[in-house]
Amino acid sequence: MRAEVAIVGNGVAGTACAMRLAREGIRPLLIGPGLPVDRPPLTKSALADGVPRLLSDAARLAERGIDLLDGMVASVDLAACMLTVATEEGETSVAAERVVLTTGLAYRPPPIPGLDGAFVNANPHVFDALGRLLTSGPVEIIVVGAGLIGTESAATLAQAGHSVTLVDLLDRPLDRLHAPLPDLGRETLDELGVQFHGGVAIESATEYSLETAAHGTLEADVILAATGGVPFAPPGLAIDPEHLPLAVAADMLVPGYERAYACGDLVLVPHARFGAMRFPHWDAAIGTGEHVADSIAGNGGPYERLPYWWSDIGPRRLAEVGFAEAASTWAEEDGLHVGRNTSGEPVCVLVVDAPRRLREARAIVQDGA
Repeated sequence: MRAEVAIVGNGVAGTACAMRLAREGIRPLLIGPGLPVDRPPLTKSALADGVPRLLSDAARLAERGIDLLDGMVASVDLAACMLTVATEEGETSVAAERVVLTTGLAYRPPPIPGLDGAFVNANPHVFDALGRLLTSGPVEIIVVGAGLIGTESAATLAQAGHSVTLVDLLDRPLDRLHAPLPDLGRETLDELGVQFHGGVAIESATEYSLETAAHGTLEADVILAATGGVPFAPPGLAIDPEHLPLAVAADMLVPGYERAYACGDLVLVPHARFGAMRFPHWDAAIGTGEHVADSIAGNGGPYERLPYWWSDIGPRRLAEVGFAEAASTWAEEDGLHVGRNTSGEPVCVLVVDAPRRLREARAIVQDGA
């Protein structure tokens, strides 16, 4: 099989890249298991009704001039742009003019005995079983991990009528994020009736329980692991896992290769203003996917798209523009939470429950450039 551009990964970044290439008249081959699917943690309705949301279907992709190959890449030769893909019918070889790696993150529970049997709601395939449990009626759920995905998931499940306990080794939900996010997260969870336990060291787990060092045995009908993901590179790719996320050039080329690109959660985003940054969010997946397509089509330039993320934690809407890690100080300014760098420039703005002020927040960060 031959392809103008072979895209390895059919998530948000891969689909965005394919759509943009097709608009430029370049026919891509999108490779991945099944149809392109959105990230379940960010489609809260998937937790509410147990059904992951597709990014597109086969008919619409065909109309746009996008080919699909249902399978998993088994090996990659980036120098020759050759792929081996494992499908239900057997192995298929793909010779491409260019290759784009969009393999994103791999989500696995931490290496705790028994926890590998927990549901990982970032993996679409678990919804075959998880969806039936969540839609069968109110159940007791323990969510392990109180980062952004875990806190969002706990709030969504509580709103759906389930009894939810959220646990983390850290003392607060969203504890790795800047103020006032941890306090806002805890306040919202309390309002929704989510029980939060911090400082929980899990020693072992079963399908329905956690054994902890200081909190005894915690039991539930469902154990849901929301402990984050790590960048994932396809088998056969000569990249040391310690070198992930992958540093790419401004045009998203993989260093050392002339026809291989990478984007999405796999890469350090080469931002023109903020430098190489890890930013594993939906909007960056779209932005970097489209940036690769522009580079392939000859319309490339510096990557200047402002970092942006949002989160619905129950009824609370959080949105942030800019790069929080570039901020050295934070202060509330006219109802917005503004982060400034050591030179006093606004580099990030958090908007809480005020979506109409998002344009204002974006202008504040842009004016600080």
